[in-house]
Amino acid sequence: MERRPLLLLDGMSLAFRAFFALPPDMATKDGVVTNAVYGFMSMLAVLAKDQQPSGIAVAFDLPGGTFRDEMVADYKGGRDATPPELEPQFGIIVDLLGSLSIPVVSKVGFEADDVLATLASRARDEGRDVIVVTGDRDCFQLVEDPFVRVLYNRRGVSDYSLYDEAGIVERTGIEPARYPLLAALRGDPSDNLPGVPGVGEKTAAKLLAQFRDFDELFSNLGGLTPKLRENLAANEELARRNASVMRLIRDVDLDVDPDQLTVGGWERDRARSCFEAVDMQGQWSRIEKLLDAGLFGPGADSPDGGGRECAGSDTRSDPPAVADAFAAADSVPALIAGAVEEQRSLVVDAALAGEAVSSLLVADPERRVAGSVEGATGDVDAVLGALARCTRTAGHDLKELWRAALARGIDLGVPEHDTAIAAYLLDTSSGRYQLAEVYADVTGRSAPWAGHASAPASLLDDQGVDDALLREHAAAIAELVEALAPQLEDPQFRALYREMELPLLRVLARMEDRGICVDADVLRGIAEDLRAEAATLEDAIRASVGHDFKINSTQQLQTVLYEELGLTKGRKTKTGYSTDAATLEGLRGEHPVIDLLLRYREVDKLRSTYGDSLAAEVRGDGRIHARFRQTVARTGRLSSEQPNLHNIPTRTEDGRRFRRAFVPAPGWSLMVADYDQIELRVIAHLSGDEGLCAAFDSNVDVHRFIAGVVFATPPDEVTHEQRERAKAVSYGLAYGMEAYGFSRRFRISVGEAKEFMDQYFEAFPGVRTYMDETVARARVDGYTTTAFGRIRRLPELTEGTGAARAAAERQAMNAGIQGTAADIFKLALVRLDGALAALGLDARIVLQVHDEVLVEAPPGEHEEVTATALEALTGVVALRVPLEVSLGWGPSWAEAKH
Repeated sequence: MERRPLLLLDGMSLAFRAFFALPPDMATKDGVVTNAVYGFMSMLAVLAKDQQPSGIAVAFDLPGGTFRDEMVADYKGGRDATPPELEPQFGIIVDLLGSLSIPVVSKVGFEADDVLATLASRARDEGRDVIVVTGDRDCFQLVEDPFVRVLYNRRGVSDYSLYDEAGIVERTGIEPARYPLLAALRGDPSDNLPGVPGVGEKTAAKLLAQFRDFDELFSNLGGLTPKLRENLAANEELARRNASVMRLIRDVDLDVDPDQLTVGGWERDRARSCFEAVDMQGQWSRIEKLLDAGLFGPGADSPDGGGRECAGSDTRSDPPAVADAFAAADSVPALIAGAVEEQRSLVVDAALAGEAVSSLLVADPERRVAGSVEGATGDVDAVLGALARCTRTAGHDLKELWRAALARGIDLGVPEHDTAIAAYLLDTSSGRYQLAEVYADVTGRSAPWAGHASAPASLLDDQGVDDALLREHAAAIAELVEALAPQLEDPQFRALYREMELPLLRVLARMEDRGICVDADVLRGIAEDLRAEAATLEDAIRASVGHDFKINSTQQLQTVLYEELGLTKGRKTKTGYSTDAATLEGLRGEHPVIDLLLRYREVDKLRSTYGDSLAAEVRGDGRIHARFRQTVARTGRLSSEQPNLHNIPTRTEDGRRFRRAFVPAPGWSLMVADYDQIELRVIAHLSGDEGLCAAFDSNVDVHRFIAGVVFATPPDEVTHEQRERAKAVSYGLAYGMEAYGFSRRFRISVGEAKEFMDQYFEAFPGVRTYMDETVARARVDGYTTTAFGRIRRLPELTEGTGAARAAAERQAMNAGIQGTAADIFKLALVRLDGALAALGLDARIVLQVHDEVLVEAPPGEHEEVTATALEALTGVVALRVPLEVSLGWGPSWAEAKH
């Protein structure tokens, strides 16, 4: 079997490659650019999966000079300065590597390449296979069969070539050991090392094919062409100096040996927290799969030094006792159901016979409905009818099943337990809410079915069912109910679970089942209008520059802007100077084509993202039935998918026009109710700041009032710019915005942004006190809470380092604000849905988006619905400042908003 190699990564090279390969608009919610971090971690994930290394180390340069600076004046002097957006990303990468227990190795006075050369040479001497991963050709000299190979990153984050000795010879014409001689003749402009004039790589290779080394070469110049002979003779000292500089050091005094570079020792929770701190949940999902597959070795707390058992393990934990009831019930095909009573007796027969039963457990793994009934596999009505006759039901991620029942006219009410929601409520930060994940986290054992390929088929797809597997799922849920129920009875969680989250499950299922009516003709008309405007803009752009070119071609646009028009060059990328939106914004006023380009990009994005894709989501009933999920956002907010209606644009008129396509049922009207400044009101409530509370009691424009206080200006003299800045800081507080993000939004310096924010906190000192105290308390408790008691755990406040800790502090500041606002809105939805039903009205909630709720109703119910909505939303909770709601009716979402 092939031996697992030691991976040695050139951190500097790969981070730079990632930075220039990926768009700079990849950033955290706080505005910190993370494109290099994202690209680097993508590379790491691919490398771990493809190479399955025995050990990993990453080398980085350290600040300050090296011995090469003493050998060459102005060494690397021709390089551009490190982009300011990249500099902080090195620290984030190091933090993430540390969370995975991957050592970062550096040495003062030496470059990362020297560290790699030393580790590779030591590993070679120990007979270990080594792969050096880099985008720096200097490392070609390290290749040595059979132990050392170089995986060369040619460009981007995924284009690699793996070289052994034959590969280096094929690529360069010279064997690896003599590569520094070739490079010395050719030169390296990136290091400010000029080569011999007239000697490129091919000429250098030909010379070294004829002469073994420099001594032999420079002793036999007579046989060369006159010009080449002249250039070599005049530059012998330069070539020999280059060779000395380019030859990597293989004996750097390091504190680590290759045998210490083994994978493993990571702590899952710490690693997850570090990735989430920089908003990289997607990358964490990739890495976690590799952890589970053992590709990063064992975790720190497993018996063999590793973490929890891998999902693919063949080891099966002993089934919980409740499974015995299922095992003994072979004559009863699974309804994916079982009792959670103390006797754990099956109640399926009684349920199917129409008898009332006290409790029924329904396994709904991975948001699919599964089950069979004896003699009628796939008989959905029989399954759902049995559930409807139960007075108590429990399961995992039940909303999809509840929605399926509603589609058949069956309302299953509020479940007794949903273990996915329970797990989320107890830890909103884990992101692990699949049944197998919750089972492993709660019990400390792998789920009995972990690692097995079979999965239950969907009852709704009318497919067969693996009864044995379904019984395992149901047994696992029964055990989870018993384990989690005591925690959920704690007063801190009980009201959230019983009065908010579980009832909300039913409300969301009802809203999804109803869906929102869409005028597909209006959508298509908008898309056509945008398509026509885009075509007109294309013509105008070409006319503005005087010739035809491909507007969506980055390379051609670079030529037009920077070579032909001579506009100011901004950030340089691997393919040339940037043409991204931020760069174009900075070029406004230099040429009319810039405004045209920005408008064209905006129009084209609206057309493709919303015009065409939304029309494809309209079902046969003329409605969009999106999904809404309770267990995604760490703040407690709801999320939307299939499609994501929360992303319908609102800030521009072009975006708002899409709302005209969302309409009520024929002959009915839409009501839109939207909380006014709810997060800012929550800040006032939680902080108790007298000035901020007074702003809401003033009965004037609250943002103008706040700006007047900050700028010491009468409210009626506040300028639009002052109001917008005050508004941005007010809302930014709820999302952890710092001076950097504020400066980017208003195109001012970070110093100016910080000065304004300081003025804001001087005007409203209670807000600063609240935030400081919240962070201090979270450091002690390890979590923050909302006004309703929802917990958000933040272990990185004390365990994290660098960027992770700073991000956790921002999250601690805003978690209570966003979470409390989310809790208020969830309770309001439950109250409103219940009140409409209690009054026997036909009106139904059809959509929620952030702090808005949309209700469709027949004309005769407008007055009752208005009064009911205002009472439900404004009376849901008593704050120090009043809750206010903007409410309107209309024939479309857009018109109701006005």
